[in-house]
Amino acid sequence: MFRSTATTTRTISTLRRFASSTTAKPTSTKESRDAAMRDANEKMRAYFVNRPPIEKVLKPKKRFGENPNDSQHMLQAVVGMTFFVVFVSTPFLGRRIAQDPKFRDDYIPKWYDFTIPKPSNPNTKERLHEQLVELQRELHERAIAGEFTPEKLEEMRRHFAGVDPKDDPHGWGKLHPGVDDDEDIED
Repeated sequence: MFRSTATTTRTISTLRRFASSTTAKPTSTKESRDAAMRDANEKMRAYFVNRPPIEKVLKPKKRFGENPNDSQHMLQAVVGMTFFVVFVSTPFLGRRIAQDPKFRDDYIPKWYDFTIPKPSNPNTKERLHEQLVELQRELHERAIAGEFTPEKLEEMRRHFAGVDPKDDPHGWGKLHPGVDDDEDIED
């Protein structure tokens, strides 16, 4: 421990007083001198050891439930565990509600049931195949009619279908609005 200057000065003055008192009394015995040294040591110990006794520091340990704050801790633990369990179980419960109509009918009230019946798919594999064949036939007929010349292809790359570029003053019909008409468009 570091001593302050005032403590050091008091220590030195106490030692000088003790030394002068022992030299002034030649009649002192060895026992009285030892007693005076013990007394001085006890006084000096107060300067360096400045803490309460260990009996005051160590308190008897309390078991859980003896502390008045334990009920608050228990309540907080119960609330925290409840939130954790609900957080973990929510996906499982949601999946069951979404996939099990019997569970949904038994436990979910009708006013809270927002499920939408799954629409039947109007497209079958045969219908999609017919649409693809029809699209290929239409593109083939257009190519024979001469609609895919380089000039017309360039025009198709710049404007949406059905938009007249001459009648589009603000450029809303352009596929690439920031590109000027004389710039090249990368494929």
